[in-house]
Amino acid sequence: MLKPEEKITDAELEVMQALWAAEAPMTLAQIKAALPQRNGDTTKTLLRRLCHKGAVSSEKREVYYYHPIVAQDDLGCYRTRKLIDKLYAGSAKAMVASLVEHEQLQSKDVEELREMFEDLWKKEGNE
Repeated sequence: MLKPEEKITDAELEVMQALWAAEAPMTLAQIKAALPQRNGDTTKTLLRRLCHKGAVSSEKREVYYYHPIVAQDDLGCYRTRKLIDKLYAGSAKAMVASLVEHEQLQSKDVEELREMFEDLWKKEGNE
């Protein structure tokens, strides 16, 4: 059975991003206001689909309040893994090499990555 993050479409992702940004449950009206580029009926349909998929839950108060069940990090990890699998035959190293080769990393990015790699190296018991 697929996890909720495996079923979220790009259109539904816009609704999820609005919910994550809010950091608190939102009403349908608040979600519609956060997505002015979307038709209100479309937003309602996307929200209903997300609830059905288990990515969003609702709570009835004076009106329904919606909040994400799927964490942004979980969806990011899932989508990153799918991208690496699809474009780089499962090799994260090949993806990073492509970013370097095509000059997609700034000096600041390289320094931050160097620090992350050094921390990982130390965690694995290499000094």
